[in-house]
Amino acid sequence: MIAIQVIGNDTAVAPHGNFELNAMRTVIIMDALQSVRILGDGCAKFLEYSVKATSLNTERIAGYVDNSAMIVTALSPLIGYQNAAHIAEAAVAGNTILREAALASGKITAEQFDSIIKPTNMIGDGLAGA
Repeated sequence: MIAIQVIGNDTAVAPHGNFELNAMRTVIIMDALQSVRILGDGCAKFLEYSVKATSLNTERIAGYVDNSAMIVTALSPLIGYQNAAHIAEAAVAGNTILREAALASGKITAEQFDSIIKPTNMIGDGLAGA
């Protein structure tokens, strides 16, 4: 609704000719100030009710990460791309987590896997600039 109102305000004050003379200064000022005010208020409410009220479900996120075959790319430098691809395929086909498929392949030990596969090192922890 805020965006629609700001678009409407912009349309109301768009140039309408008049030989480049603007006889609508008061409308322009009123609409510009209203647009700035409602955009600011909307941002503040969005921050308060949507951003700050949000919390992470870390258990569910960890489950998604464990079940993601995409993090296998971190193993490529150690075991090669083809072996990493086979591990990912086995994890997806067997409906298992990547760690289990990697250990079952015999190409990597548990210690190697745990030291290499650290998703936060691959994508960051999401706290940059916080």
